Amino acid sequence: MQSVSFRDLQNITPSTLRKQLISESVLVITMNNKPFAAMISLDDLNAQDTMLMVSRMHAQMAVRAIRDQAHRTGLNGMTLKEVNALIKKTRPEQK
Repeated sequence: MQSVSFRDLQNITPSTLRKQLISESVLVITMNNKPFAAMISLDDLNAQDTMLMVSRMHAQMAVRAIRDQAHRTGLNGMTLKEVNALIKKTRPEQK
């Protein structure tokens, strides 16, 4: 996987960028030497499937972060009764 700095993107011609994407499939965009974004090579056949997979990946990453936080804070050991009590306490009463 090749990386390109965000600043260097201004100096790369579109044709050069297109060639890099075709050869690498993925380019990692960095800012201050840290990953910032990714560019993914798409075509008419895989664009929708690829975007669906990216959406699913984001959802999985969010779930993993929530689970990690629960483990760090000890909330992963709550019983169903405790969870339901917390939900009831937190949610505003519906009229």
